[in-house]
Amino acid sequence: MNLIELLRSSNAYPLERLIKEVYVAKDQQIYQPGQHTNSIYEIVSGAVKLGSYGSQGQDITYDILSAPDTFGNLKYLNGQFFEFAKTIIPCHLRVYPLDFFKQIIVEDPAVSEWFNKNAVRRWSIAEARLFSIRSANSIERLQVIYNDFDREVLDSENKKHHLFSLLTKQEIGDLTGMTRQTVSQIIKKLKPIRLKKTA
Repeated sequence: MNLIELLRSSNAYPLERLIKEVYVAKDQQIYQPGQHTNSIYEIVSGAVKLGSYGSQGQDITYDILSAPDTFGNLKYLNGQFFEFAKTIIPCHLRVYPLDFFKQIIVEDPAVSEWFNKNAVRRWSIAEARLFSIRSANSIERLQVIYNDFDREVLDSENKKHHLFSLLTKQEIGDLTGMTRQTVSQIIKKLKPIRLKKTA
């Protein structure tokens, strides 16, 4: 059950007054590092990349999200949050006021359990990727990312996309700890059959 389904099932919240729904075109910033935001976002459809800027101002991607993931600044990091969020394809987003979101993840047991499960899932994925970067060879790293994103997503216009195929070589490089050039060389060497879903 996703967040909005949990909230609707309780009938305890004035959702129509609190929650907005927005549509964001492809390749648009949702927020930038240092921008003051008071919202948490839930992906209804589409895909979003999260990242930050390198020492020379370049985009560095560290996560790719799709429905029904949530993202945003919970403001628990004493001003150390320095992240951008950008759409990869046209997105339909639900926008929750930050104060309301923080209240329900503490006070509503069902929402709290949902939040904890999702946080642990995201940590586990991040840890597995980091382990892969430190322990696997380049082909194995690429396989890990392929497995993570070998799925179909819908955009806000109800068009289907293969999530891995949406990623640029630079984004794959960021997620695997390889350069864009290395990613390009590996993909050229591999036949499509080599990249397949593994158990």
